[in-house]
Amino acid sequence: MERTRDELVRLLSERGECSVAELAAEVGVSTGSVRRHLDLLVAEGMLVSRLERQPRGRPLARYSLSAQAEERTSAEHYQRLLARLSPALQSLPVTEIEGRSGSDLVDRLFDQVAEAVADEHRAQVNGRTLPERVTQTLRALSGEGILQEVEDAGEFFRLRNSGCPFRSTAAETHACCSADRRAIELLLGVPVEQVTTVASGGHECEYLVRKDDDHGIPAGGLLPVVGQQKTGVPLGGAR
Repeated sequence: MERTRDELVRLLSERGECSVAELAAEVGVSTGSVRRHLDLLVAEGMLVSRLERQPRGRPLARYSLSAQAEERTSAEHYQRLLARLSPALQSLPVTEIEGRSGSDLVDRLFDQVAEAVADEHRAQVNGRTLPERVTQTLRALSGEGILQEVEDAGEFFRLRNSGCPFRSTAAETHACCSADRRAIELLLGVPVEQVTTVASGGHECEYLVRKDDDHGIPAGGLLPVVGQQKTGVPLGGAR
C-alpha cells in the first residue's frame, strides 16, 4: 500500500496533473484501488483535485500534488539552489551591493543562479536549429525541475512544467521564476516569454518561444534578451 502511494506521488511529481485512469494504467492496478489511494492522499493534504469538463458525460477529476507535497519532494532542488546562491553572494562586488535595495540584490543573485544553471547545461544544448535546442533544453532542465514537456504550437513552442521546484521561495520573490525563464533563454539563445507560473496561481509554469526569433545561432549566442521585469507574470502584484 505504501509503495503504491509513493509511486502515485512520484508520478504526479514527474508528470503533473493526471486522471485516475492515467495513473491506474501506469501503476498497473485497478482504477478503484487508485481512487481509494488518491482519496486518502487528498485527505492527508498531499494532493488536490479539480474537475475538468468533458464534451459528454460527467466532469473528469484530475489530481496534482499540493503545495505541501511539492515542498516535501523538493529537497534536492533546494539543496541545489543553496549551492548556487552561496557562491553568487560571495562573488558580488562591493560596488554592486552599496546603495542597492534588498529586492535589487535578490534579483541580481537569481540572475547569477540562472547563469550558473545555463553554464552547467550548455554543453548539452548545441543544436544549430531552434527545434533541436528546444528538445535539448527540455532534456537538460527536466532534472532541475524546471521543464517537463514541449508542444509545437505552429508559430511558437510552448514549454511547460506542472510543478514548482521552489514553491515557497517563488511565492516570496518573482526573481525565482524569472531565473528559470532566464536559464531557458540563455540555453536557447532566443527570447523566452513567461506566460504563467504555479507560484502566481496557475496550474503550470508555461513559456512561449517564437520560432521567428531563431536565426540559426547556437545556445549562448549574442541575441537581444527580453528583460525579466517585462516578461514574467508578476507575483502578488510586484512590479
